[in-house]
Amino acid sequence: MNVLERPQIESNNRVLSAAAIAACKPDPMTGRRAVRRLRAKTVLIGVMVFGSYFGLLFLADGPWLAIPLAGVLVVALVATGTGVMHDANHGAFGRPRSINKTLAFTADVLGASSWFWRHKHNGLHHGNTNVVGVDTDIEQMPFARLAPAQTWKPWHPYQHIYMWPLYGFLAMRMLVSDVSSVFERSDSPRRPSARDIVELVLGKLLHIAWAVAIPMVFHPWWLVLVFYFACSWTVGLILATFFQLAHCNDLVGFAEVSTPRRGNDFSAHQLETTANVHTSGISRPVGWLMGGLNHQIEHHLAPGVPHPAYPEMADCVRDVCRAHQIAYHVHPTFWAAVRSHARWLREMGRRPPAFG
Repeated sequence: MNVLERPQIESNNRVLSAAAIAACKPDPMTGRRAVRRLRAKTVLIGVMVFGSYFGLLFLADGPWLAIPLAGVLVVALVATGTGVMHDANHGAFGRPRSINKTLAFTADVLGASSWFWRHKHNGLHHGNTNVVGVDTDIEQMPFARLAPAQTWKPWHPYQHIYMWPLYGFLAMRMLVSDVSSVFERSDSPRRPSARDIVELVLGKLLHIAWAVAIPMVFHPWWLVLVFYFACSWTVGLILATFFQLAHCNDLVGFAEVSTPRRGNDFSAHQLETTANVHTSGISRPVGWLMGGLNHQIEHHLAPGVPHPAYPEMADCVRDVCRAHQIAYHVHPTFWAAVRSHARWLREMGRRPPAFG
């Protein structure tokens, strides 16, 4: 267990240079090629979403066709979250900027909120990765304890068991929590504008319309609800698991500093608190489905770069880390990453010594 009290920026008197990391970013030609690949992938995902959705509406008259189509829809919705929504909210689709704004709204279509995503994920998480009290991505209290500095509860020893089914309710939880959060008092300097609130509400209504209301026109209401909850739960489980693998595991560190992480130590902090997932060979389809989430180190160092460019960028980042004698954390396989997260849940569920 590697617990950080304060992220370090030096290793054997060698300072990790921001310029060295910047040099690993793709050149303009490679960047444009990556954008084209990202847009082509988006078209493919869109075909999968609309094809499976309309198949469920108009063709599925029994479980033998409905279940496979629902499976394709689940895969397509997960890929939308990891390979479209995530990149778009970071502005990785290139110019014009409107394409990023439009595709970022896929978060709202999935039941979340693109505004809250940019505020919490892009700002708080990326700027303060694994910093307890600031990074909202590691705040799962009271259900889970994900960092050593978080408060232990008597039910946490079982979190390595019950958190997996709870992960499945991610999408359904955000459908409600985003709306309630608008009306909560917050010390955040960035409050949603009237336009942000209108877009948030419209997004929730659009999600309910396409996922529940329209299907009920063509199929029995109870059957629609069964498929909705099954698909939403599966999408939530996969997305929550994917997002946890990079930062909540037994390879990386956590910080107990309650101030934003900025300055010369930013790159080193990202390397200390982030791990990649190796997905080559037979795991390549998993890598495709994860989008850029299997290369979270590169993503945190260059969030505006489209994720198809990350594998090539990773070679350079590894060389920089080797030159500065800084650890470059990588899970050797996807299942190794899942096991690492499970071990971390179990470790954080143990009663701390202070509790006797």
